[in-house]
Amino acid sequence: MLSLSASFRSLTLASATVPIQAVRAMATKAAGSSTATSTRAKKTDLTLKATKDAKTTKTTKTIKEASNKKIPTEATKSKKAEPVKPKKIAPLELPKRPSSPWTLFFKEHLDKVKASGKTVVPVQETVNASAAWKQLTPDQKQVYEDRYRANMEDFKRQMEQRLQELTPAEFGLENSRRRALRATGKKNLPSLKDPNAPKRPLSSFFRFVQEQRAAGEFASLPVKERTRSFADAWAKVPESEKARYAEQARNALAEYKAAKAAYEAERQ
Repeated sequence: MLSLSASFRSLTLASATVPIQAVRAMATKAAGSSTATSTRAKKTDLTLKATKDAKTTKTTKTIKEASNKKIPTEATKSKKAEPVKPKKIAPLELPKRPSSPWTLFFKEHLDKVKASGKTVVPVQETVNASAAWKQLTPDQKQVYEDRYRANMEDFKRQMEQRLQELTPAEFGLENSRRRALRATGKKNLPSLKDPNAPKRPLSSFFRFVQEQRAAGEFASLPVKERTRSFADAWAKVPESEKARYAEQARNALAEYKAAKAAYEAERQ
């Protein structure tokens, strides 16, 4: 607007010397320049407003997304960190390992207390039985040792018979259960050995040693010297003879791998 006023003042001053047509042309040009400037200013304002609205919309959307997003708490973190519990497997029915000599004596002690009609207090009776056990003579303790050994022999026979009855699949499940328990800290749970599982064959050297032992070679020597003697004797065997043992070992190994694959398939 200031530029328009200035233009009219300049036109007024120049009206005495400039023709009227020229004055009108100058006024029209000045008015057009002012209109273009105003239009550009309006466009700039609209652009700034659109940019501001877009930023506001984006910020609002970001805030809504952040509010809807679940923030992990300590409870959820600890829940995710918990290890997956292994599936429980029912234990096999196996013979129970016999009680130790002390346990046999302690059971007898409790039976005597119960037979007397007295109230059994486990902690106190443990102390009493322990004191009584210490007072036993070696011969008296030997009675319980003998009972324990006899029970252990029965246990081994029953266990051997039971293992013969189990299938490869049952061995696989039981050993999986025991491995899972050992992983949690349980002790005295070794894996069961299947007596019917394929056994890895002897190498060529141990086949030679087996023949030497059957022939009675180095039988009179101590174990350490006997082992060294077998190694020295093997070193003197001709290569053609070693090749025979090697071929036997290769054939036996191939048979073992085939039998092992079939056995593992049954365990699945």
